[in-house]
Amino acid sequence: MRLKEYQGKRLFREYGIEIPEGKIISSVKPEPDKIAKAQVLSGKRGKGGLIAAATEKNLRKMFMQCKEVLVEEKLDIEKEYYLSLTIDRSEKRIVILFSEEGGIEVEDAKHMKKVPYELRQEIPKEFAPIVEKMHKLMKEHNATLVEINPLVLAKGRLIAADAKVILDDNAEHKGFSKSLTELEAEASRHGLSYVELEGNIAIIGNGAGLVMATLDVVDHFGGNVANFLDLGGGASTEKMEKAMQITLKKKPKAILINIFGGITKCDDIAKGLINYKSRKNIEIPIIARMIGTNEEEAKEVLKENNIMAYDSMEECAKEAVKNAGR
Repeated sequence: MRLKEYQGKRLFREYGIEIPEGKIISSVKPEPDKIAKAQVLSGKRGKGGLIAAATEKNLRKMFMQCKEVLVEEKLDIEKEYYLSLTIDRSEKRIVILFSEEGGIEVEDAKHMKKVPYELRQEIPKEFAPIVEKMHKLMKEHNATLVEINPLVLAKGRLIAADAKVILDDNAEHKGFSKSLTELEAEASRHGLSYVELEGNIAIIGNGAGLVMATLDVVDHFGGNVANFLDLGGGASTEKMEKAMQITLKKKPKAILINIFGGITKCDDIAKGLINYKSRKNIEIPIIARMIGTNEEEAKEVLKENNIMAYDSMEECAKEAVKNAGR
């Protein structure tokens, strides 16, 4: 469960991490001397005009994309950093990611430092108290990611200007009950994990890690995700058809399907896709990547039906973003 920025900051305040003064509004209430931040779960809000001065024009644009806007004080920023704690699943431990550069292009930072939490003394000592508080939050709330980007230096104080917190879906989270939309509830009844967002690219994958990685790659290439659906393991042809039905109700402009076949057979997914596509006469672009069990059979099914199968997730993401922008 990914928290909205204001929810993450609420946790930061509870754990003694300083945040800007702010409030949540649910209707247009201009305060031009402050910063408005649309509470959507997609990235690159600044580039999309979803972080801007809290003018009437900007707020009206934001409320077309979301129901809640965070309005905060403007900070006199001297320096931006990046700091996060996450789980390295290959090493099965918590690691710290730190960079002397923060902000919207942090993925391009040349000096991102990664150290195990046990070696946190390698991070500059002025950040140690924040790292300890982030670690405590992470442990007590079963979080898989606690990120501050940017962590800013303003008037000699380190302040969390943004918050990204992801909680483990397999744990209970007091105070963060997940309210489901109608489509999310429908998907749940069919054993599918589905999340609605605000963009125009739909994502279908199998496995939470793969789906989230796909979302991040689409975001990296400037795309906006409309929804994402996790088929889970061992998905059948029928399950894929249901996934298509639910996903298309949001009327995306492109669908990106990313499957890593293990228990799930790629050809079953391809057949489910084609069955639904031919029955419903779908015309929007479908971009597919199917790797693993029976991938050659799946690629043949897709080729016969004029759907290009890619081997690279990056190629898929680029193609989805390009098609969604047409």
